[in-house]
Amino acid sequence: MRRSFCIFLLILSSLSPVLAGPGHDHGEGGHGQGGHGQGGHGPETAAPAAVPRLESSSSDFELVATAEGHRLTIYLDRFDSNEPLDGASLEVSGEGIFAAAAKPVAPGTYVVDADWLDVPGSKPLLFTITTSDTSDLLNGTLTIADTAPVTQSTTTPLADVLTRPGVLAALLGALVAGFLIALALRPRSSSSPCAPQSSTPQSCSSDAPQAKSTGNLRAAAEIIVVTAFAGFVWASPVLAGPGHDGSHDHGDGGNAPATIAAGNAPRKLADGSVFIPKPSQRLLDVRTHPAVEETSVKSRELMGTIISDPSAFGQVQAPMDGQIEMSERGISFAGQKVEAGEVLALLSPAIPLADLGTMQQLRAEVDGKLIIAEQKLARLTRIAGVVAQRDIDDTRAERDALREQKRVLAPKGIEKVALKAPVSGIISLANVRAGQVVSARDTLFEIVDPNRLWAEGIGNDIHNDDEIASAEALDRDGHAFKLTYMGRAPTLRQQAQPFLFRVDQRHAGLAIGAPVKILVQTPDAARGYVLPGAAIVRGSNGLPQVWVKLSAERFKPVAVKIAPLDGTRSLVIAGIEAGQRVVTAGAELINQIR
Repeated sequence: MRRSFCIFLLILSSLSPVLAGPGHDHGEGGHGQGGHGQGGHGPETAAPAAVPRLESSSSDFELVATAEGHRLTIYLDRFDSNEPLDGASLEVSGEGIFAAAAKPVAPGTYVVDADWLDVPGSKPLLFTITTSDTSDLLNGTLTIADTAPVTQSTTTPLADVLTRPGVLAALLGALVAGFLIALALRPRSSSSPCAPQSSTPQSCSSDAPQAKSTGNLRAAAEIIVVTAFAGFVWASPVLAGPGHDGSHDHGDGGNAPATIAAGNAPRKLADGSVFIPKPSQRLLDVRTHPAVEETSVKSRELMGTIISDPSAFGQVQAPMDGQIEMSERGISFAGQKVEAGEVLALLSPAIPLADLGTMQQLRAEVDGKLIIAEQKLARLTRIAGVVAQRDIDDTRAERDALREQKRVLAPKGIEKVALKAPVSGIISLANVRAGQVVSARDTLFEIVDPNRLWAEGIGNDIHNDDEIASAEALDRDGHAFKLTYMGRAPTLRQQAQPFLFRVDQRHAGLAIGAPVKILVQTPDAARGYVLPGAAIVRGSNGLPQVWVKLSAERFKPVAVKIAPLDGTRSLVIAGIEAGQRVVTAGAELINQIR
């Protein structure tokens, strides 16, 4: 009885994971991706279905139709440029489907109310497109899938379980363990086949040893089978139902991570291409252009800086030591517009003590000589009849000279020097304050003309002025402007030769000192595909690449080799082929899709 009870408990404990079944409840905490419900068997959920869509194109048009509910949404674009086609007349018909005119709801977007979308199956459709300059017919097949929920089987065939190496190893181990247990628990044999308490010889028959041996073997077999069965069950977590493989996550309240459902969501595909539905293309303003091979000039790139025109640049320096004082208009400031000759500030000269004493001595000496000359001239005037007129004239001239010396020496301590603008323009630098003491040759003001700017480029690969046909510059904000080559310096600067260019087309954001990229066009020619700079992006590996449109809603990155052309365009030398539709607008946004 005890043995039977132990066997029953062992079988019951072995069956406990099996009884859990698929999706057993772990309370409110739930499981992660294992898909555990609120307890027992959760409700069956349908797999996310893709939005039925149709693609068709011709040499002029590209069409995508999607079915959602009772509405067929049609997106109509130009084939070459991917530009939404607005104002077109669109009619939809098909086998067993009456012709219906599509209504425009947005630029390039049309809708048709269709009850036949409820019926699953393949729908061959014909689209009649009419515009002001052309007309075309496009056809395609729209497949409406059955909306029945797709469920996953919760049972695992026994043959699949038995073929797994882990299960076979566990089963073999259980058999060996059962044999060892049975061997250890076998009953010990007695010397007499009969019990010692038997008093009568009839109580012990000749069949007793054989029956006892058979019972022992049966008990050992039971232990082996039960142990093997328990090991088999515990080693096969698959039998506990889907999602119970021992590695599922008992996580945060049954919130499984979100998966990308098929439909109108941009996503990156396994082959590296990107799926972008038409609504997203409209939001990103994606535009394409067929690649056309052509001959263009070669360009060379120089790193440059914006500088001022040398003839429109001026500096104001202190001619002597002194102190800054305000003029009638005050002290000029940076950003102020001034004219040539306009007083910017006043400078009161600073006279050393030794020089001041010398000047005082000179003034006193001049004053004494002037008094003597005036007295002498007065005496000679009174006796003019007895002295020569020449003596009177010489004394008068001496008096006038002494008066001039006194006038020159007297105001030296209070005269101020006016600091004037040498050129017309805008003050770009003002290093002055009222009461500031400055030294001789200190730069106080710098004046530039913002409408007259130059660019200085540094390079080594241009050895002849004939190699420069034209030039353009590109600033950090992407503004391109024309340049005119002015010359180059014969001396090297930082082991490179400076080249000077005049800015012909200035924009408001261009400032002196701003770094620019100077593209110098040479007379040499090269063949390639000319693309706007916005079409070239950097891939995850750092190499330049472009996005090529494979179909209406699929784009593929292509690595390319490029050469600079001008400020707004690049020359693709290798990587793409003629006729491929290259994304020229929105490439940077497509490059961010993951």
